[in-house]
Amino acid sequence: MDSYYQHRKYLKFKQMKKKYIYLLPVVSLVFLVSACTKKFPEINTDPNLPTEVPLANHLAGAMISFDQGFMAPSNTNIDLSTNYVGERNSAYPADLSSTYQNWTSEDWGGYYSTLNDMNDIIAKAKEANAYNMLAAALTFRAEITQIATDEWGDMPYSEAAKASNGVLRPKYDDQKSIYDSIINDLKTAADIFKAGHTDQIGTVEPFYSGDVHKWQKLCNSLRMRVATRISFVDAAKAQSIIAEVLGNPSDYPISQTIDDRAEITYAGDNTWQIGFWYWANLLEFECAGQRIVDILKAYDDPRLMRLVAPAVSDGQYRGTSRIGRSSNFKVNDISYFNKNYYVVNGTTGPNIHYRHSEVLFDEAEIYLRGLYPGGDAAAQQAYEAGIYASMKELSIMADGSPKIPDDSIALYIASDSIKWSGTTQEKLWKIWNQKYIAHCFMLNESWAEMRRTDVPLCLPAIGSYYPSHNRGPFRVPYPANEQLMNSVNSKQYFAAQIAGDYLWGGQLWWDKRTGVH
Repeated sequence: MDSYYQHRKYLKFKQMKKKYIYLLPVVSLVFLVSACTKKFPEINTDPNLPTEVPLANHLAGAMISFDQGFMAPSNTNIDLSTNYVGERNSAYPADLSSTYQNWTSEDWGGYYSTLNDMNDIIAKAKEANAYNMLAAALTFRAEITQIATDEWGDMPYSEAAKASNGVLRPKYDDQKSIYDSIINDLKTAADIFKAGHTDQIGTVEPFYSGDVHKWQKLCNSLRMRVATRISFVDAAKAQSIIAEVLGNPSDYPISQTIDDRAEITYAGDNTWQIGFWYWANLLEFECAGQRIVDILKAYDDPRLMRLVAPAVSDGQYRGTSRIGRSSNFKVNDISYFNKNYYVVNGTTGPNIHYRHSEVLFDEAEIYLRGLYPGGDAAAQQAYEAGIYASMKELSIMADGSPKIPDDSIALYIASDSIKWSGTTQEKLWKIWNQKYIAHCFMLNESWAEMRRTDVPLCLPAIGSYYPSHNRGPFRVPYPANEQLMNSVNSKQYFAAQIAGDYLWGGQLWWDKRTGVH
């Protein structure tokens, strides 16, 4: 196993090359210019060569850097709760302390590095009147900040990434304030996009190759995500955002088809790989998680065979976990991922940031809870459209084989367990359960929604050293080096984390569940 994890680190290192491929022609010139001695500036400086990375390249590099650190389908910090992905060869020990702490410092630093990049791009875009670039950067800054604060909760933000201004020990902001900043960024970006500027974002950006209209739809779809996330703790603000977006579709368009998804793909050759897909498809070290397999089996869901292959030993679908396995565990008895599922160039698939089905399930919940007019009929329509979209999204095959057919989807939607029926709470449960399926491999969003809705129920792993808990962890612990390097500002937050149990911590600001610990 040591060689496996060493190679994963090696692949992650190799992935970074893609970021620098975007920057290499320009950055190399920067290094050449900066290396010139002050004694010979006129000889060594070519006035026709740029000394700064173009904004388009800078944005692309920052997006890829964050993507590689936070969007992997098997992020250890999160997948222990979401359980889309299991492990083949050996489980982690039941004591989770080392498992979580080993990864959190790297993620923490990765977020602030990208935040610094985005702040720089935003400032330069303002100076250059590069309006659509500014809107795209604000949108991406909002997305990465939402992901980060949904992992840690309260954290430095308003004073973060300001070392050049002399701020070396930034204060912590409460999560509500951070969400206010996210909401403001998305609103500002949405209004810039609405104005219809014609400047280009640049074809090198990895989401949409510079398609401004798709960036606009992503921005407003993220506004719907954020509004839904805060709706149990600040219904008034959530309703205000939702009303503006849904009430003005021409000014604030949202995702319309599965082709509006935001994803980053990699070449799949020996230079650029996503380690998860490499090991899952070539060597089968990554396996299907028990929770997602059990849910799909229970509903006779046609997405099961698209995502997962049956066990070698008996042809049954059987998921596994990362910790808490039974003593009679055998590798031939578990299911691996379907090698034909959504891979690129035969070896590696994409990292998904946003899927179209998400906004439909958001709408279904919004209509059902009365956060926007539409009522039960609109909620049902959005719910069924969300299932349809997810079926198509999760049946994209590498060989181009047809997606799940419409008649199979219709039969599934009409089945007793899935059809739109029951009390309001039962319908909400169905929406949230289908959203969990639709979020497959999108660990950040599924874990956040599981903590917001309690669906699907996330119990502590079998064999956990923490028997006093009735749910999985509430958040990722702060990195140890933050306690050392920013002790004055972080002290009270570490104390609150430890008081709730170092790994579980306390519930996040938007997590209003009761009776969970």
